[in-house]
Amino acid sequence: MLDLVIIVAAIAVGAFVKGATGGGLPQVAIPVMAPFLGVERAVVLMAIPGIVSNAWLMWTHRETAAQTRDLPVLLVTSTAGAVVGTLALKSLDARVLSGVLAGVIVLYITVALAHPGFRFPPRVTRVASPPVGLAVGGLQGATGISGPLVTTYMHGYQLAPRAYVFSLAALFCIGAVVQTITLAAVGLYSSTSLVQSLLTLIPIVLFLPLGSRAARRLSPPSFQRIVLVLVAASAISLLHDAIWSGG
Repeated sequence: MLDLVIIVAAIAVGAFVKGATGGGLPQVAIPVMAPFLGVERAVVLMAIPGIVSNAWLMWTHRETAAQTRDLPVLLVTSTAGAVVGTLALKSLDARVLSGVLAGVIVLYITVALAHPGFRFPPRVTRVASPPVGLAVGGLQGATGISGPLVTTYMHGYQLAPRAYVFSLAALFCIGAVVQTITLAAVGLYSSTSLVQSLLTLIPIVLFLPLGSRAARRLSPPSFQRIVLVLVAASAISLLHDAIWSGG
């Protein structure tokens, strides 16, 4: 019974963070669920909720779609990258990828702190978005660690909070759809796991709107600082994986 309480609490916290910032649900829920259920089962259970939660955020913030930048090209290239990643990057060492990605994030945080208000200008993102989209999809397909790269890159746009959440939700929704189709194609969904996956939607439905409402009380600078803290936390997690995981 305690195991169930811990799992539900982790999903609820992850849903609240996701509602507020656009990311955080799998990063919070899966590490907590994995010791009790196993990594594979935890990933399977969270795939469908990933589609639902991101689709809800897209619908909730749909009026901000015009405020986003480079989103169509990011969606297309990340989808292509997910296919390429699944096929070609699977042989790469996940610990090396984690280390490289952590280094990129630390560099970005250093620049952002040294130059408050730093943002990627449109002339840069027009060139950078296609390869970043491919990298995001490739990482998701090969290792499932695209979240830190997406959140870091989108933070550099300095979008309005709701537009930022919409952009993340759109990218994560595409990734979740590709992931769910892949999991179903390789036979990892049983009737039991499907029911359990749907049951995880209960705490998500309750806490996702709460996080979204909480975010609306924040000023844009406060929102950006919170996102930067979450990005830093993801870098620490990646460094841990790179140095100690499997060691």
